[in-house]
Amino acid sequence: MLIAQISDLHCREVDSPRILGNDNNFNIMRAVSRLNEFVPQPDVVIATGDLTSAGRHEQYTALHELLAPLEIPVYLLPGNHDAYRPMMNVLNGQYGLVDDGHEFVRTVVNDGPLKLVGLDTSVAEHHHGAITEDRAQWLNETLSIEPEKPTLIFMHHPPFETGIWWMDSIGILEGLDLFFKVLKNHSQIIGITAGHLHRTIHSTFAGIPVTVAPTTCYAVDLDIQVEAPPKVTEEPPAIMLHYWNANSLVSHTVFLDVYEVHDIREKMADWPNRLKIMRQRQPVPKALGMIE
Repeated sequence: MLIAQISDLHCREVDSPRILGNDNNFNIMRAVSRLNEFVPQPDVVIATGDLTSAGRHEQYTALHELLAPLEIPVYLLPGNHDAYRPMMNVLNGQYGLVDDGHEFVRTVVNDGPLKLVGLDTSVAEHHHGAITEDRAQWLNETLSIEPEKPTLIFMHHPPFETGIWWMDSIGILEGLDLFFKVLKNHSQIIGITAGHLHRTIHSTFAGIPVTVAPTTCYAVDLDIQVEAPPKVTEEPPAIMLHYWNANSLVSHTVFLDVYEVHDIREKMADWPNRLKIMRQRQPVPKALGMIE
């Protein structure tokens, strides 16, 4: 199973000018095109928050138009830049969003070999994240269904501090203890993936691997000095692909820019023989494949 993750899209109104060196909406369009062309095509796409830059009605309308060409089912989760009511007013009934009387998104994708559970960490009118009692209870109940099925949790705010202090100050400030207790009750969780940090990061929480996806817009600068000024960079925008092979989850970063690809078979001394050996999963002698 192949799961694509896009994060921190920061969609703006149509024809908005570039900001911090990026055209956010153009990059969303590029991400959609990249995913549609990818071989093999992902089974599902998850968007881990900050769908828009300011949570306005017009921004969700623009986002819907940008996502419309996507040929793969996509599920959305809000982040700290989003607003629940405008989001639901525009997108209710689509992208896994259901206005069911709760003030948080409750997404479960369970039609493949890997179960995907979306945990909404957004807090109305605030940038930080939280896992409240009702969200922890919902997560526990959801994980109690089919407890033997491998499960990936996706969320916006990651459940750990990164060392980038100004982003950590708007991380999950409440409820990590509740999250920890829920996770310890369920052994089927094979990973957690998040967004919010605008760069690829890896860590663990409650003994579970956690991956933070890169962004399609501007990246947060890596500076772990205490109270370093908040900075962003024009690093290449990217998405993430998670490959579930029934034994482990392998995560790859994929840049939106397409670079030249070189077929190196002609550089191998005896490619047909090397191919045969590799197919048999046997040790490959150096003489069959040295690129100098």
